Amino acid sequence: MDTKVNMRLAATACAVAIGVLTTFSADAAVFDEHDTSRLASINEAIQSFENDVGSALHNLSSDDAEQIESYAYVELNLQAAHERLNNVFMLLAVSIFMESSSDEFLILHVLYGQILPRSKNYVNEKKDAIASMAVAHPANQVFATYSSRADDLLGRRAIPFLDELYERIGALRR
Repeated sequence: MDTKVNMRLAATACAVAIGVLTTFSADAAVFDEHDTSRLASINEAIQSFENDVGSALHNLSSDDAEQIESYAYVELNLQAAHERLNNVFMLLAVSIFMESSSDEFLILHVLYGQILPRSKNYVNEKKDAIASMAVAHPANQVFATYSSRADDLLGRRAIPFLDELYERIGALRR
C-alpha cells in the first residue's frame, strides 16, 4: 500500500514539475544583477532606518517604559520587513545563477505563487504597524517621521518593486 501511495505522490510531483516548466517561456532570464542591486539598495536603506531607530531607542531614559516599548516595536517591525526582503533577495540571486533553466523555473514558480504575494502583504503590514505608532503618539514628532519614512521606504519603494517582480514573472506565464 505504501509503495502505491509513494508512486502516486512521485507521479503527482513529476506532473506538477512538468506543468511548472511548461507554464514559463523558454528564455526565462527574468532577473539580473540590476534587480539584486535595486533590492540591496532598499535593504541598505532599511538597515540605516533600523540603525537610526536603534540609536534613538538606546538614548531613551530607562524611566519611560512606554516610549521604549514603542521604539522597540518600530525597530522590530523594520527588522521583520528587512528579513522578509532578504529572503526575496536570496531567491532572486539564486535564480540569476541557476545553470539549469528548469531549476530557474522552479524558483520563479515559488516566487510567483507564494513568496512575492505574501511578502508584499507582510511588508505592507509592517509599514502599517510602524504608522500605528504615529497614531498612538500624536504629540511625538519622531513617530510621525518614522511613519513617513516607512511609507517612503516600504510603501513607495519595496512594495512597488515586489509588484514589478511579480508582474515580470507573470508575463512569462502568458
